[in-house]
Amino acid sequence: MGLKVEVPDLPYWREQIKCQNACPVHTDARGYIRAIADSNFEQAYLIARGPNPLASICGRICGAPCETACRRGNVDQSISIRALKRSAQEEGYPNLGRLVDLVKTVGSSIGDRVCAGLDDVGHLLGSLEEKKIQKVKGLSVGIVGSGPAGLSAAHDLALMGFSVVIYEMEAVAAGMLYLGVPAYRLPREIINAEVAVIRALGVDIQTHCTIGKDVSLEQLRNRHQAVIIAVGLKKSRTVPIAGNTAEGVFGGVEFLRSMALKEPHRIGKQIVVIGGGNVAYDVARSALRRQQMDIVGTLRREAASAEVTLCCLETRDQMLADEIEILEGEEEGVKRVNGYGPQQILTDEQNKVKGVLFHKVVSIFDEKKRFNPKFDPADSLVLKADTVLMAIGQMADLSLLQLEKNGIQLTERGTITSNVASGETSAHNVFVAGDLAHGPKLMIDAIASGKTVARSIYQKLTGQQLPFEALELHIPIQGYGREMGYEKLRRQALEVAPVEQRISKHDVLVERGFTRSQALLEASRCLDCGVNTIFDGNRCILCGGCVDVCPQICLKLVPASELDGNKGFVELTDLIKDKKQSDELTAIIKDEQKCIRCALCAIRCPVDAISMERFTFRECIG
Repeated sequence: MGLKVEVPDLPYWREQIKCQNACPVHTDARGYIRAIADSNFEQAYLIARGPNPLASICGRICGAPCETACRRGNVDQSISIRALKRSAQEEGYPNLGRLVDLVKTVGSSIGDRVCAGLDDVGHLLGSLEEKKIQKVKGLSVGIVGSGPAGLSAAHDLALMGFSVVIYEMEAVAAGMLYLGVPAYRLPREIINAEVAVIRALGVDIQTHCTIGKDVSLEQLRNRHQAVIIAVGLKKSRTVPIAGNTAEGVFGGVEFLRSMALKEPHRIGKQIVVIGGGNVAYDVARSALRRQQMDIVGTLRREAASAEVTLCCLETRDQMLADEIEILEGEEEGVKRVNGYGPQQILTDEQNKVKGVLFHKVVSIFDEKKRFNPKFDPADSLVLKADTVLMAIGQMADLSLLQLEKNGIQLTERGTITSNVASGETSAHNVFVAGDLAHGPKLMIDAIASGKTVARSIYQKLTGQQLPFEALELHIPIQGYGREMGYEKLRRQALEVAPVEQRISKHDVLVERGFTRSQALLEASRCLDCGVNTIFDGNRCILCGGCVDVCPQICLKLVPASELDGNKGFVELTDLIKDKKQSDELTAIIKDEQKCIRCALCAIRCPVDAISMERFTFRECIG
């Protein structure tokens, strides 16, 4: 068996831009990061926003699958992509109100700057202007829920010409972005600005409107040509143990909602949070801030002894919460108990919480990898508590929608049955988007879902397909160069507010973001994975200069007889064997994971057999 290799083809080149491939809406992160490195923050933000109508929000709270995929992580640490998106907005578009006219009038000029394909706003508008697809007239869509999925769908539908109405049961728009994400992570003015842009496109957002109470789903279906259900997961799951309905037991999501709306919600001085994910930490850290607000409001200094303890089934290294959430929680005073599961809420004679009984976790999953925790009763502990906040998961509240009456089928788990690719349900012209469609995922997944459903509705109601063709090419780069010492730069640390300051109020931003100079430095670390080394075998003299000069040792000269490869490799060697014997052939092989795009091989080559070329691709409406 020879050394496994593959001859690059178009899918191969696409896969090299790992950040873009990992993003559910295919944001060209490499593109906006290199724009920042060139000090063009405005262009950077346009690239970031092209496929993402909530880009400025994502710059603060996105789960950033692009960072997990980033190839720089193979060298040292991944690029701080999410923070750089925030920098693009703060430096390039500090006044988000400017986006209203931009999104309405810019047409394909945004699309010229990015390669995000059909998801891109600029390309969508350009296709409408060029009559490749027809703008809709006289059709309306009703959307239930104004979270990221509903807002994204409304944004794109409005651009396509639909009349769009969003029905939101709460007093504010944006769903869990406003009600579930604490203000210390996401400023309310950023949410309001993004919602204002979508409203300015003609989207009518009606708050205080509960479907099934103020208006029925059946009435919505008669009122609109299509309806999208995007209500999200706004209800906390509870642990099925004795005492879980006692006074002092609350759902974590409901607690965050009351915090966001500044509703009265006095909690005690001994709080236990059950759960170990990011939401559990949002709840625990918000509880600390709520206590501080109560202390300031009542001047009861004795309340300063209040404490928050988070208890979860997982061990420290198994926890689902992001590392930064755990560390910042510890800094702020959140205590943590790992490897114990709740068995009973202990109460007093008035059915008020006085503690929680926990047993040591023996295992979390059974032999079939199903969630089925086992406990050791002999190893138990009791945490004193006057408040218990449940943060073990979320679920949708569909009780008022009368789904079955409207012909909408449900799964065994109580979710809506739908076509994964289009969002269509079993009811005529009723679609589902966001967490309700695919389960709890990242915010960016909900955005992608909303955009997908918008395009499905366009095709369904107009009868016009959105055919696309892939345009892909390599463009030689003249005078390609990199920043001095970029390969040695370490990831820039994000500054955070001092602990005393950030827990003094509920809306003091913890993460302060990059300064302009820090953003430039961090952006220069990007390996620019859209740039590739292209070898011309007809010119190569096999001198080995490229191999000698490569700082990452990612190039090798290998006899072809020692190689084994993909279909493209087999076809190539079969073609060459007509002229030469395999033992006379030599191949240059490259380890793509190690390459840092330094261009030293191209500079060293004495016969110009190596060029640095930028790969671009776009899925365009034909």
